[in-house]
Amino acid sequence: MSHYYNQTKELYYTRLRVPKDDAYFVYFTFEANEGLCFYSTVDESLRSSYRDIDVKCAIESKEDLKLLIQRLQAELRLDVLEEKIILDS
Repeated sequence: MSHYYNQTKELYYTRLRVPKDDAYFVYFTFEANEGLCFYSTVDESLRSSYRDIDVKCAIESKEDLKLLIQRLQAELRLDVLEEKIILDS
């Protein structure tokens, strides 16, 4: 009988908005927490004074990601525009 880690198909998704000048710090922080989440910049925000960032993580890591976002909010302006549970495609 093989034992393996059974991951869910659910992901926690959030869209964050940060000032353009602070986006690098958010990216750096996500990279420093390797494996916690994956993210991408929303193309439409590249022409603005802010960056919208789509962030996804395994549902099991949702609370860790939310804590990280709260720590970032203590350091800089970071708005949570949307959050929901999605199915991994």
